[in-house]
Amino acid sequence: MVNDERGVFGLQDLMKAAAEVLGNGGLGSAYKAAMTSGLCVVVKRMREMNKIGKDVFDAEMRQFGRIRHRNVLTPLAYHYRREEKLIIAEYMPKGSLFYVLHGDRGTSHSELNWPTRLKIVKGIARGLGFLYTEFSTYDLPHGNLKSSNVLLSEDYEPLLSDYAFQPLINPSVAVQTLFAFKSPDYVQNQKVSQKTDVYCLGIIILEIVTGKFPAQYHSNGKGGTDVVQMVSTAISENREAEVIDPELENNTSSRKNMLQLLHIGADCTQSDPGERLKMKEAITRIEEVRV
Repeated sequence: MVNDERGVFGLQDLMKAAAEVLGNGGLGSAYKAAMTSGLCVVVKRMREMNKIGKDVFDAEMRQFGRIRHRNVLTPLAYHYRREEKLIIAEYMPKGSLFYVLHGDRGTSHSELNWPTRLKIVKGIARGLGFLYTEFSTYDLPHGNLKSSNVLLSEDYEPLLSDYAFQPLINPSVAVQTLFAFKSPDYVQNQKVSQKTDVYCLGIIILEIVTGKFPAQYHSNGKGGTDVVQMVSTAISENREAEVIDPELENNTSSRKNMLQLLHIGADCTQSDPGERLKMKEAITRIEEVRV
C-alpha cells in the first residue's frame, strides 16, 4: 500500500475480487476489481516495465503515493514481481474524458455543457501545474497526456492518470506507446521536452472545444479529424466560430470565451516548440477564461 485513504487491502483481496476486463493499452492491460469491502479499484498490469529493478520501482511508487492533488489520481497500492508489475488505483465510475466525449451518448455526454467543459480544462491545467512542480526535473512530467488518461469524478472533476511513466518504461516501448512521442517534436526531430506535454494539452483543449475525435490519437493517421490543421485553417480564415462543437450552441452568450480557449489550444499546438506556449503560460491563460 502507498495510500491507505480508501482502506487497506492485499493481493489476496484482489485475487478474490469480482473482476471485469476494461481494456488493453500500449503499456498493458487493465481490469476493474470489486472487492468484498465495497471498494472498486482499477488494476493495471504493466507489461512494459520489465527492465526496471525493485528499488527504483519502489521509490517511484512511493513518490506517486505521496501525491495529494484533487486533479491527479494517486495510486492506492502496487505489486512488484520481476516479470509483472501491478499498479492499483481507485475506480472512477464516470470513466475517461475520451469515453464521455466520444463513446457515451447518454446522460454524461449531455451534461458536457460549456461550464462543465471549462471546469475540466481548468482541472487538467491545475493537475499539470502540480505535476510540473512535483516532477520538475523530468523531460516529460506527464508524457502520456490524452483524453483517455483524464478520468472524471462524479461531479466532472478531472483526474490525470498514467503520468511520469517515461523513466519506468523500456525506451523502445515508450516511443511506440506514450502519446508525447506522436508529437511533431519527436516525429520531426526525435526530441521530447516539457513543451511536448504542452502540445498534448493543446490537443485535449481542441478536442473539448470542437467535440472532434483527434486524428493525432491514431498512430497510423487514419480516422478522426486533424484538429490542429482544422483549427489553424479556421483561425487564418477568421471563421473559427464554425469549428466550435454544435452541441455548445445553447451557450451562445459564452461564444467569446469558447473562442478564447480555442486560441489557447491553437497556441499550445504550434508545430515549432519554440513558438508554443510554456506550460506555466498556458495554465495562466486557461485560468483567465470565464464561463
